[in-house]
Amino acid sequence: MSEKVEGQVTEPSEMTKPEVKVEELMSRMEQLEKSNSRLLDESKTWKSKYQSIRSEAEEREHETLKQSNDFKGLYEKTLDQVGTLKGQLTEVQKERLETSLKYEVAKNGGDADDMDILLAAVKTKKKDVLGYDSESQNWKGVDLAVEDLRKSNPGLFKSNVPGMENGRPISAVVKEKTVDEMIQEDPDTVLLDALKQIL
Repeated sequence: MSEKVEGQVTEPSEMTKPEVKVEELMSRMEQLEKSNSRLLDESKTWKSKYQSIRSEAEEREHETLKQSNDFKGLYEKTLDQVGTLKGQLTEVQKERLETSLKYEVAKNGGDADDMDILLAAVKTKKKDVLGYDSESQNWKGVDLAVEDLRKSNPGLFKSNVPGMENGRPISAVVKEKTVDEMIQEDPDTVLLDALKQIL
């Protein structure tokens, strides 16, 4: 054998060659290809599932937003309707109060020259005397207001006309009958009433 000198390159024939097992490598490559193919298929399956779930979630979210917008519109519409109804109710209440005040003024000031002018005078000049009782739903102080105006502003009322009393015909005012008049009309009834009171 020849001696090796330092720095001398050994020839390949001198190196030991590892054994190559082709069948084993081929088998490993086939397994790797199968794994790769399987992983690729699974990846595609999971990706499609993920995309379908994501699209369903987005669709649900979109539908929820759409419905919430509908609810918002419905809520706003309902608020508008409630506002309109409140306005109408307020107008009806004002009209009812005005009508009942007009009735009370007419009842207490039947001899007024112009009922609307008397009503306006009561509302402006005597508003501190007026009051509305919501429990009994009646105006208070209208009679005092009309009497005060009768004294302070007599021009609002008609002067006494013959055959009229406080703006009403005297014939319409019921007068109590005297005992003599009742006896002349129906003596038996007067006698029976007297006996009932005695007994």
